[in-house]
This record gives sequence, C-alpha cells and structure tokens, in this order.
Amino acid sequence: MLVTSSSDSSVLDTSMARFTFEEQRVVIRFLHLRGMKPIGIHRQLSETCNDGVMDVKNVRSWVRQFKEGLTSCENKPKELSPCTRQWSQRTAKEAFTAAMQSWRQRCEKCVRLQGDYVEKRQHFQLSRMSILFK
Repeated sequence: MLVTSSSDSSVLDTSMARFTFEEQRVVIRFLHLRGMKPIGIHRQLSETCNDGVMDVKNVRSWVRQFKEGLTSCENKPKELSPCTRQWSQRTAKEAFTAAMQSWRQRCEKCVRLQGDYVEKRQHFQLSRMSILFK
C-alpha cells in the first residue's frame, strides 16, 4: 500500500511495516478514541501490518478494555499460578530440599504399604478441579 501526502510529493511504502502488539494497541486506542468500530480498526491494522496483525477478536477485547477505562497499552506479565508462585519464592536449594523430602516420604509410605499405594494430590485449580495421579 502506498500513501501519498497532499502537502508534498513524498510517498510512504507501508507494505513492509512491522508493528509490535504493543504498538498495535496504541493504534487501537487512538482509533477507538476517534470513534472507530473494532472491525474498522482491524481493517486499518490489516492494511498496514499485513501478516503481523492481531486478530479481530483481540482488537475487540482491547476496545472493550479501553471502554472500561484502561489507559495503558503496555504488556503486563502474567500472574503465576499458586503452585508456581509457591515454588518461585524459594531458592533453588530450598526447592530441591523440599522436593527430595516429599519424594522420600512418598517412597517410605509406598514401602510401608507394600506397594499398594496411589497418591492423589491437587495439582492446580482453575474453573474446575484437576487431580494429578502419581
């Protein structure tokens, strides 16, 4: 796509433009504030970004978030699950020691029960209970 300016005879070739998702969110916010609908915003991004454009579902999601008052276009780090957060707060030595202690206790229980042992423990919980059998 070639864009020409009416004020001068310069020509801008946008066919090779690459935009990060954060830069695309800035454009989404700007065009949303100008009153453009999500499908129109996606069309504009598609014409400029070619292959690297976010899908229309994400454009709609960002427009909704901007309508709800979000002003930042920055990437936010994902929250860790409770299980990961628990382990990430330990040093490597503490984590290894805890894992070995837990493994030792499971082995002792298995020997005590002469192999008739199945451990059920909660792995993580999102919208439904997920059980990990070991």
